[in-house]
Amino acid sequence: MLTVLVIVFLCGAAVGATTMRAYLHARMFPMPEQHAIEQARRYGLSHLKTELNLTPKQESTITQILDNYGKYYETLEDQRDDVAEVGRQHILDTLNDKQKKRFNKIFAEKH
Repeated sequence: MLTVLVIVFLCGAAVGATTMRAYLHARMFPMPEQHAIEQARRYGLSHLKTELNLTPKQESTITQILDNYGKYYETLEDQRDDVAEVGRQHILDTLNDKQKKRFNKIFAEKH
């Protein structure tokens, strides 16, 4: 029983640390260049075009940059979800049937 609690605690700590690093730190303390690209993405191409008086070539290039950034970000999110699922599956592989049911119940309650 103690082993299960330790495993659950360690998994929770790992998920918490990953979330803190990936989500909160990225939003609270972005690197200047990340901050600029994220703000540009949120601001929108139409506003950038107007405010910066972009040429058609510049608009095309910036569109591609913002699209690539969006795809890159989505890929990172998918990878993070995959890693979390692999970790969860490894935990389940370690548990007996009764523990698996309890683990899944605990996990369902948290989300």
